[in-house]
Amino acid sequence: MSDNWVVQNLENALETWNEKLSEIWTLITTTPQNFKGGNIWKVIVDINGAVQAIGLALLVLFFVIGMVKTCGSFTDVNFC
Repeated sequence: MSDNWVVQNLENALETWNEKLSEIWTLITTTPQNFKGGNIWKVIVDINGAVQAIGLALLVLFFVIGMVKTCGSFTDVNFC
């Protein structure tokens, strides 16, 4: 290092800048499965599975309701 305080300050600033850029690059290039041990990704996958199950159940329910409305009602059926 130089004895000049301006040069020392510039070198320290550039060193800090490079460290922060490398941290940012590490965060950007980390996959969601590896971020923080992957726990956050597992929670997201579980929530997605639950929302899919609810969505499919509602899809079937509304399909059945639509079929019942289209095909008629039980009051129109003569059992005798």
